[in-house]
Amino acid sequence: MLMIMTIYGTVKMFTRMIVYCGIGGIVLIIRHHNRKKRRQEMEDGTKKIMRETPKDENGKYPWEK
Repeated sequence: MLMIMTIYGTVKMFTRMIVYCGIGGIVLIIRHHNRKKRRQEMEDGTKKIMRETPKDENGKYPWEK
């Protein structure tokens, strides 16, 4: 009986570890993808702001004076 319970506990722990590692891997992949996408959105927004910001006669932005 003790041997069966030990094997059952080991199988249960192994199954949990597989599930936890699988979910953890999926989470890391999704976070990496979203980080890359968000960074690209920020860069595009910065380019848009720089395009729309008025420059003076010397071609300088207001914060460069």
